[in-house]
Amino acid sequence: MKLNNDTLGVLKNFASINSNLVIQPGDKIKTISEAKNILATATVTEAFNVGFGIYDLNEFLGVVGMFDDPELSVAENNSSAIIRQDRRSVKYFFSDPSILTSPAKDIQLPSVDVTFSLTQDDMNALRKASSALGVTDVVVTGDEDGTGVTVKVTDDRDPTANSFELELSEVTRPEEAFKIVFNIGNFKFVAGDYFVEISSKLISHFKNLNTPIEYWVALEKTSKFGG
Repeated sequence: MKLNNDTLGVLKNFASINSNLVIQPGDKIKTISEAKNILATATVTEAFNVGFGIYDLNEFLGVVGMFDDPELSVAENNSSAIIRQDRRSVKYFFSDPSILTSPAKDIQLPSVDVTFSLTQDDMNALRKASSALGVTDVVVTGDEDGTGVTVKVTDDRDPTANSFELELSEVTRPEEAFKIVFNIGNFKFVAGDYFVEISSKLISHFKNLNTPIEYWVALEKTSKFGG
């Protein structure tokens, strides 16, 4: 089996969420952060015949990166793989999946209360603002009149904090006021445009519109709906 560049890109992204990874048979790869506040799933072009566990995903990617176009052959007992190209090869040992952090089940949003889209340019602007202003809260706000929705990068605990604001379009929302708070450190997304669904139960879903990858991100506990 060969891992194409798109799949390697997914693995690099997943390594930023959790250094552990459990590969299950099939064409879906999933990961979850140690804090259980970010879950990601991607559909890849390869179909894995067997499952195996990687303890240090960055190390594994570094080994694969030693080669230009390697072939990956997993042992029948799933304990190791041979990564080979021409006369060169590495024997790489896997870990017992039972000792690694992996998603126990898929997440379904209990409700969908707010939806909107974020382009790649929007995402870049939010990240640049966070870095420039030295703040980490991403606050999505809807007023009581049931109309406009904005996303702001700020320090939500400091009313005098500098902030960057972006108006959102094509929004669906409840009439009641709400304030949705994310930590931008949890926006560990691959590049692309996203359709975002948010539940008042403090969970969100980010679906990439350019590549088959999705993320579920927990809202901060300071988020409020109504009241």
